[in-house]
Amino acid sequence: MKAGSTLYADGSGRYAYVHAGFSWPAFFLGPLWAVAKRRWWWLLPMLCLDVVLSACAELADIQGREAAMLLASCVQLSYLLLRGWYGNRWLAASLERQGYTRVG
Repeated sequence: MKAGSTLYADGSGRYAYVHAGFSWPAFFLGPLWAVAKRRWWWLLPMLCLDVVLSACAELADIQGREAAMLLASCVQLSYLLLRGWYGNRWLAASLERQGYTRVG
């Protein structure tokens, strides 16, 4: 088994690894990471939040409001960090809801 990973298995012989710790793919790629992990219910909220946060930052930039731009950037960074910190936990919880059990 991979170091720093947890192995999950279901009754039909399918296996999935979930890494421990920060998820860099979830941090950088977000919606693409959700597609790669086949977590379709995460795709739409991630896309919507990405679009809304980017639009808010762009609107603040166009209007020349530096304080709003800083706030939008801080919120966007917080959201990215949240995805990275909780991405693997969300994946493990999703697998357990689908009937996977922890093997190792």
